[in-house]
Amino acid sequence: MNESSAISKSTPSGVAADPVQTPDVQAMQNPAQRVDSQPIKTGLVLGGGGARGCYEIGAWQAFHECGVHFDCVAGTSIGALVGAIYVQHTLKPLVDFVYTMSPAMIAEGMPEMPDSLRDIRSHREELVRFFQKYIRQGTDISPLKDAIHRMFDWTLFSESTVDFACMTINVTKMQGEAFFKKDMTEENAESVILASASCFPAFPMLKMGNDYYIDGGMEDNLPIGLAQEMGAQKIVAIDVHGPGREKPLPSDGSVVYMQPVIDLNNFLDFREDSCIRSLHLGYLETMKRYDRFCGYVFTFTQPSWPRLYMISQYVAMHLDRYGITPDNALAARCFHMTLGYDPAPLNNRYTDNYAGGRLIEALALAVGVEPVQLMSLEYFLTSLKDRTDRIPPLKQPGKIRQSLSLLQSSSHDQIISFLHAALVHHGGRLPMVLEPLRKLFETEYILACTWYCLKDYLK
Repeated sequence: MNESSAISKSTPSGVAADPVQTPDVQAMQNPAQRVDSQPIKTGLVLGGGGARGCYEIGAWQAFHECGVHFDCVAGTSIGALVGAIYVQHTLKPLVDFVYTMSPAMIAEGMPEMPDSLRDIRSHREELVRFFQKYIRQGTDISPLKDAIHRMFDWTLFSESTVDFACMTINVTKMQGEAFFKKDMTEENAESVILASASCFPAFPMLKMGNDYYIDGGMEDNLPIGLAQEMGAQKIVAIDVHGPGREKPLPSDGSVVYMQPVIDLNNFLDFREDSCIRSLHLGYLETMKRYDRFCGYVFTFTQPSWPRLYMISQYVAMHLDRYGITPDNALAARCFHMTLGYDPAPLNNRYTDNYAGGRLIEALALAVGVEPVQLMSLEYFLTSLKDRTDRIPPLKQPGKIRQSLSLLQSSSHDQIISFLHAALVHHGGRLPMVLEPLRKLFETEYILACTWYCLKDYLK
C-alpha cells in the first residue's frame, strides 16, 4: 500500500494551490538542492510521547500532501514505531490504527487514563483494578506487539531507500543504545521497535539476547544526533513532549523544530477520540507551517486569507483608538487566559500580518468555538456569532461596586460580553463609571474591544 491511498480518513478538504514557500520549507521539499556539489540529505526526527505520537502521523499526512520527503528517519518510543512505518511508505495502516484506537489495543486490560480529575473519578474502580493487577503481574503489552507485527513489513522496510535509527536504553549495560537499519535483521527488527517503545515502568522491559531494554526516552527522547550520524544535513524534528531527556538543539540552523501549538492530551490517553484529535492537530498545524493553510490556533482554508488579512488589519488599526497595540505578546496573554497556557509558536508566510487575527482567535476560544478543524472564514465567523449570542447576558448595574462584585463571580466569556455590551451602548467607549474595570479585567477588555472592532468591520 502506498501513501497516496492513505489520506482519506483524516485529511480535511479545502487544500488550495501551492503557495510560495519559505526557504527552510523549500530545502525540505527539494532534497536535490546541492551544497558544495553534493545533494542535501534530509532527515526526520520523531520524539517519544505515547499516545501523543498520533500527532506525528498527522504531520506525516501533511508532509505527503506538501511533497516533502526525507532520506532518513530517527525516532524514540512511539517515534520509532511511526518512523519504521515511514521507511516502508505505508501510511494507511497507521491511520487505521489511530481510528480504531483504544487502551486495550496497547495493553491487556488497560483502562482509560484521561487528563481531567472528573474523568479520573468516573473511572476510579477500573483504574484501581488495573493498578492492583499491574503491581502483582506487570503489564501485558501483547496487543501492542501484535499491532506492530501487523503493520511492520520487513521486506518493504529493508528494501526502502530511506535509512532508519531508533534509541533504546540497554538496562543490562546501564547505557543508551541506538539501533540503525544496517544492524537490524528480519528476526530482531520488531523487537527493536518494541524495545524503543517499552516505556518503563508502565510497560515491562524487553529482552533481546542476554540484555534487557526499555524505552530510549531517558537517554534521548528527540534523537537528532542519530539523524546526523546517518548524514542528514537538514532535519525536521517533531517534539510531542513525552517524558524523557532532550538534548540541546543544534544552533547552526540545520534543524526545523516543530511542536504542537495546542497542548496534546495525557501521553497515556489512548482513547479513540483523543488520538484522532492529536492526529488532526498534527495534520492541520503542519499544513499551516508549510503555508498550505492559514491561521494560528484555528485553521482556515487558503482562499480565506485575503479577507482574513483585511479583517486582521482593520481590527489591529482600530484597536489603536483604545490604546491597544496588537502584537504576539499581547495575543499570548489573551490565549493564556482562554487556554490556561501559552500556545507554542507557529511561523509561516502569514504570521507578520496577523496580529489582529490572533486576538480574534483568542476571542473565539474564550467563547467556546472549537479550533481542531479546518474551516472557511465564513464558517468561523458564523460559529463565533453563534457562540457570542449564547452567552447569558449580565445586567448592567448602575454603580462600579455592584459591577465589580458581579464580574468577580462571572466567567471570562460573560465578562467579555458585559464589557462589549457597555461599548455598544456608549458608542465604543466605556462610561466613566465603568472605566476602572479596564485595568481590573484588562485581558477581557482587550477581547471586548476586539469584538467591537470586528462587528464594526462586518457591518
